[in-house]
Amino acid sequence: MKKIIFQESLSVRKRPINLSDNDLSLFTHEFEKMIPESYIFFEKKMYSFNSIIFSLRKFRYFKNYSFFGDKTFIERIKIILKNYLMSSKKVRTIEKGTWFTDNKSHVYFHWILDALERCELAIDYLDEYPLLVPEEFYKKAFIAESLDLLGLNYYVLEKNYIYKIKELLITSKTAETGNYNEKILKNLINRFKLNAKMPVVNTNKNIFIYRDSKIGRDIKNFKEIKHILDKHNYEIVNFEDYSYDEKIAILKYCENLLGMFGSGLSNMIFLDKAKNLIEIRNLNDYENNAFYSLSSACDLNYYYLFFELKDDGCYVDPTILDNLLNKL
Repeated sequence: MKKIIFQESLSVRKRPINLSDNDLSLFTHEFEKMIPESYIFFEKKMYSFNSIIFSLRKFRYFKNYSFFGDKTFIERIKIILKNYLMSSKKVRTIEKGTWFTDNKSHVYFHWILDALERCELAIDYLDEYPLLVPEEFYKKAFIAESLDLLGLNYYVLEKNYIYKIKELLITSKTAETGNYNEKILKNLINRFKLNAKMPVVNTNKNIFIYRDSKIGRDIKNFKEIKHILDKHNYEIVNFEDYSYDEKIAILKYCENLLGMFGSGLSNMIFLDKAKNLIEIRNLNDYENNAFYSLSSACDLNYYYLFFELKDDGCYVDPTILDNLLNKL
């Protein structure tokens, strides 16, 4: 029997500050979204290998709790068989644990905003039911670091071993990916900020996020864009080079956070309320509004401009960027 932790709720999003009538169709379907109830439930005599859980007793592999996206039944079976054939076939036994990940949890955005939000559903149970973290995920530095920073009780599942779990607490997904239960998100953000050590760091009120140390990798006309960034005193930051403590400290003093669509924008959760988030998003992309929705859930002011995707890469109009930054 499932235990409901958060009831179904309606998420009403703030509109983009610079919303144009011409772009209304990109956002209107996101202004209001129903967020489903979140819950936990318990299963006995479960098995796990790598990032998959299943019950031999019920002949069930719990696809809604360990798989991401719309993979077909055949695709899922192939993933299960591939993992099983790679396993050592040796079975290790665990008394109790909590399941909170899926096969996308190794990606920064999905780790923070899907997996760690699911942790919040089981937060009162973790002393007895530690989080079960697949080794392939744990090897990602940002995953291990976040678990330790947040003080979460966890157990690493070694790769290619089969585990029998006598009693497993399973968390539901807190919302469809790209949508957010705002209460859960705020609990998680507060947990990060309360546990951060806040080291002394160089700060700038204007930050441009780049996810790769090779500046200009994604924007083909980056030299033109960098001239605009320099004009408006934007510091170029690759957050992959920083610890969570450092990221939280840097963003505490940030007024304007600018970046291309991508996982790096997930760091907006560390901004204080009412700051500005500026997303450079794909022209005519009606589907990917995850960062617009996230900015609203974080009570930020959302601005946007577009990049144009050509055969050789992305291009940003420097004049449009300059005009937008002049208004902030």
